[in-house]
Amino acid sequence: MNRRPYNLHLLTSALRTAGDAIESVALPWSLLKGTGSLLSIGGYALFTHLPWVILPPLLGRTLDKTGKKVRLAFLALLLQVFLAVLIIPLSRNVWAFYLVVSGISALDILHRYYGFSLIASITCEENELQRLNATLATVGNAVSLVAFPVAGVLAYRFGIKAMLLDALLLLIGALTLIPYLNIEVKRDMITGNVEEKPLKVDRRLVIGVLASVLLFNFALGSFRIFVFASLRVLRKGEVLYGLLQSLTTAGSLAAVAGLTYVAIRKRAGLKRPLIAGMLLQSGALLLVGFPTVVALFPAVLLVGFGGELLNVSFDSLMQKVIPLESLGTARGIFDALATLVIPLSQLAFAWAIEKSGEIRVFAIVAFSLALTASLLFGKFLGDAKA
Repeated sequence: MNRRPYNLHLLTSALRTAGDAIESVALPWSLLKGTGSLLSIGGYALFTHLPWVILPPLLGRTLDKTGKKVRLAFLALLLQVFLAVLIIPLSRNVWAFYLVVSGISALDILHRYYGFSLIASITCEENELQRLNATLATVGNAVSLVAFPVAGVLAYRFGIKAMLLDALLLLIGALTLIPYLNIEVKRDMITGNVEEKPLKVDRRLVIGVLASVLLFNFALGSFRIFVFASLRVLRKGEVLYGLLQSLTTAGSLAAVAGLTYVAIRKRAGLKRPLIAGMLLQSGALLLVGFPTVVALFPAVLLVGFGGELLNVSFDSLMQKVIPLESLGTARGIFDALATLVIPLSQLAFAWAIEKSGEIRVFAIVAFSLALTASLLFGKFLGDAKA
């Protein structure tokens, strides 16, 4: 197995994750302090998710067509350096702020799909895919565990100017790719004979899975709004937000450590972690509705643990059953559909909370929708023949 591109991706992802922590704390809190409205956070969600609705099928197809995937990741990081600096002088103009945030989010897609295709090029074996994806997630979560509290302090101390550190980390990540720009990412990197067993799907299965995922994402998309609604009354809310993000990462780290262990022992599987992750995140939605900040701590822990079980196993499932030459396109179409409902959910729940102030009621609604979606997803996935 050729590990050089994979090990390189671990490094660039670690740097990218540290920058993401700064972005995800400094940007929304800068916006919230400037506007004082939860609806501005809904708008932020809309413009960060909009590129993931429009661009993934196009960028995924572009990535599928070229073996020089490292070059695209390199260009994406360089452009993000420029945008991370540009957003500082434009931060007082809300619409310019939204547009630059959209650009940063769009470039994240290329880096994400580059790593997704890279892992698929190494192996098709189920437990090995789980191990590689879990290792990548472990590195990212370990960095996030430290980065988010630091990002919270930086956002409180420097505000939007903390993005300068994000730009520096992005630049370092881009420079590390230079010696590897000519490496090709293609399926023949696989060593050994691995029998692929694609899922036997039918129209009912595809429609059912998509419908349940859309419903689940709509429900879970509300979680961030509930957190901001609880924290906005606090004087140092951004600092606590950074700590909560770190706790989410701790839950994610525990999940991938467990997945790595069972993958090495070849007991991981793909379906059970998927359903378990959805059920745990559904429970987190119920907890976040309690009218106390203390309830946020177990809620974000469950979101992190369940989310990582879900994400790693779903990535492994797609890498196993979809040919590399169409993997980016297929994942792009799925991501576009699944992402579409998240900003709509956040805008809807933000508007409802602003109008009524009833967090608990809407948390119960979100929990009910997520639980229903989880059960439906398990039923449709159980109908698939591996």
